Amino acid sequence: MEEFEIDEVSIYWDIGEKYKEQIKNRYNFMVAGFPPLGNIIPYHLKELLQDSVRVMCLYSCNFPPMVEARDEEFVIPHDELWYSTEKRLFCYVGKYPETEYLPKSAYKQSEGLARIAKMLNVRELYTIGVIMPFQEPFRNTKPGIEAYIGYFEGSRKELPAGSIKMTRKNIGRYTIIRKTGLLPGFASKMGIESYSILGVGKYPEDLRACVGALRVFKRMSGIELETGTIEKMLTESAEAVEKRIKQQIEKSASVYRGDGVGADTSQYMYG
Repeated sequence: MEEFEIDEVSIYWDIGEKYKEQIKNRYNFMVAGFPPLGNIIPYHLKELLQDSVRVMCLYSCNFPPMVEARDEEFVIPHDELWYSTEKRLFCYVGKYPETEYLPKSAYKQSEGLARIAKMLNVRELYTIGVIMPFQEPFRNTKPGIEAYIGYFEGSRKELPAGSIKMTRKNIGRYTIIRKTGLLPGFASKMGIESYSILGVGKYPEDLRACVGALRVFKRMSGIELETGTIEKMLTESAEAVEKRIKQQIEKSASVYRGDGVGADTSQYMYG
């Protein structure tokens, strides 16, 4: 049995060299997502693709110090990489943030994953995230825009419908934070065509942003995926959250009005 140890970045493969060589001979895509919402898309895609297999687990001493239940057993924290032969698609599910904001660990993980993508002949890499257009110039975004897209060195694709290219001109001082930006940044330095797709949300947990990012990803990559079930599930989940928020607002407003405060319900988004 291979000796098991965990460093800043520790990779353990679930596939052999023969399968790796087969993968390397193909034009491959990768979609990667990280907490809090970006990982929802690659997770559901790898569940959707019936031929997807887990090819790798990534462990890190910077993941939370805990174990979690999986079916009837407990496992220590790790991210996972899955591959669909039919779609030539890698899905990287980043399940854990750093236990605190440690730039070194985010850099190390992003660099390591970019090198793995290069080794596996990933030619196009996409990260998924969420953006909330509360401030200028986002408030003037045209109706129907589902995502903003960050282009990195060597990116060549045209803008798909429902998206806006992120530039210094239209985002001002804003940035793509942590691994959602670092991973495509490192990958582009290694010659991989790379993009960050940020779905537009109205609040931090807005799952509709994930739906928008998923649609734009499909248009950009050209991969044929039937994702209606995923989109419906995420939309219904968002509606359920919004219903609870509305109920909390109404409850809070009635309580404060009863005290003679005259509450403005906009001040009590989360109850």
